[in-house]
Amino acid sequence: MRVIEIRASHALTPSGLPEYQYALNPYLGCYHGCRYCYARDFTGGDAGRRWGEVVYVKVNIPALLRSEVKVLRPGIVGISTITDPYQPVEAKYRITRSSLEILLPAGFHASIQTKSTFILKDADLLFVYRDRVDVGFTITTMDRDKARLLEPKAPPPEARAYALTRISELGVRTWIFLGPLIKGLNDSAEDYRPVLELAKRTHSEVFVDRYRPRPGADAMLSALGISASADRSWWRSKTQEIKSECSALGVICRTAEEEWRMYDKGRRRLEL
Repeated sequence: MRVIEIRASHALTPSGLPEYQYALNPYLGCYHGCRYCYARDFTGGDAGRRWGEVVYVKVNIPALLRSEVKVLRPGIVGISTITDPYQPVEAKYRITRSSLEILLPAGFHASIQTKSTFILKDADLLFVYRDRVDVGFTITTMDRDKARLLEPKAPPPEARAYALTRISELGVRTWIFLGPLIKGLNDSAEDYRPVLELAKRTHSEVFVDRYRPRPGADAMLSALGISASADRSWWRSKTQEIKSECSALGVICRTAEEEWRMYDKGRRRLEL
């Protein structure tokens, strides 16, 4: 993997996702090289073109943050929205750790999403600020072979399950991103039921979403012989199926569509 150090103009950027006020992406590109990842289409330069082979490191993020937290209103920061904040380069640069050490004492809430067990290196910090942190793990399936096909360099699903369990034991609110679900590939009960059972054991919420086509991700899946097309009736049926199982297990389950509807309702109330 090629690592390129760069300097950013901003650390925190406005988030386009309904649950966050800010986004923090300490790296561009991602070593994990997940074949379905939409982030490739939002990443410029070699990191986007050579997905999984090139990572840009924003070496001045901590310095920028120290200035930005003095003038920005505290809010929820998504860490990260187009990269994994705990991919292997974090072991050397520790930009995610440094960012948390600045954001959390300043009153910001960190919502972390990762596939990496390296987050356990920050267990001490997460424990101290457990009321200002939530942690989510992306788990597309507990089937190791399917996971290796879709996420060739990410930690195996059982390693993520272990890390999730450890983080939950710290008293940190945890959640699982179950997705993206791809019709005919990882959408069977055999794929998702173990994930829901893991959510129950760890008192984690589940956020479920379908694959959303993007040119870069479509090309990566097509190279594997995977057609990711799906119709709305399949998705309606699948979400009802999963939500029914979650309800039986006592697990809170939400979909991307529900998040956006809640966001739109809240925004309309503010405009009245």
